[in-house]
Amino acid sequence: MELMHFDPFSVWRDFDVRLGTGRTRRGWLPSVDVFDRENALVIRMDIAGVSPDDVDVTIEDRTLTIAGPRSLDTEGDDPGFHRREISTGAFKRTLVLPDGLDAGEISATATNGILEVSVPRRPEVLPRKVQIDVTG
Repeated sequence: MELMHFDPFSVWRDFDVRLGTGRTRRGWLPSVDVFDRENALVIRMDIAGVSPDDVDVTIEDRTLTIAGPRSLDTEGDDPGFHRREISTGAFKRTLVLPDGLDAGEISATATNGILEVSVPRRPEVLPRKVQIDVTG
């Protein structure tokens, strides 16, 4: 009688291959939130594991591009892995920005693995209060 080797993680690996995730996937795309804050449009991106010095934020016309690499010390096919879900490699996210933003005043900060890019609105597109003259 021959003993059969049982790999409890094989089901997950097969599942990943069918969905195109896990180790078979090339590159990764960080999650992005885009929202309004006061007088600016804010783009928030999850860049955990990426050095802020390696991130490129560029803007041309109305196109904002954020790109960079993520590599971990555990790269390669280490036979000790039972599951591998953290994607590595180069990423590039491109967003077309709405009209009315001042691209010359863009700013970016990174804190605790979150990149936040703020693009202020031009003053002429901001809401303004109109004084009503009352005549009697």
